[in-house]
Amino acid sequence: MAEVVIRRAGPDDAFVVAALHLQFARELGMPSEQGYLDRFVDAWLADRPDRPTWIAESRGEHAGLLETRRIRALPWPGRADVSWLHVGGLFVAPTCRDRGVGRALTEAMIEWARTTDVKWIRLNAPDARAQEFYERLGFSSPGRLMEFELRDSQ
Repeated sequence: MAEVVIRRAGPDDAFVVAALHLQFARELGMPSEQGYLDRFVDAWLADRPDRPTWIAESRGEHAGLLETRRIRALPWPGRADVSWLHVGGLFVAPTCRDRGVGRALTEAMIEWARTTDVKWIRLNAPDARAQEFYERLGFSSPGRLMEFELRDSQ
């Protein structure tokens, strides 16, 4: 397996995130749209604090993207602030598949979440192959909605 480098996307990565997002959408059959990259960059930058995103690089190319949405719970008496992540998309470029990119992106997200007030991670696995992938990483599910628990075991 080639070396995979994962990093959290920052403001300077906005167009890289947009380009990978567009590549993901195109693979899903979405049409091209004039001005999409600029529109995406503006929206992503405005919402970036609650949209943790990771970029993978492998063999000198942008290999993948994992984007999430952080949902913060309203305060509750006697409870520390908590939040959870919804995985909006995991994309690995076709030329970079079967190199461990998806696993590395997901593991980086989980490790980051452990350092925050995030208590669980949720996602929709679109098919059995995706469900098996996430189960190998510790997610559980009775169906397509999968969850990774980060709560204290008290």
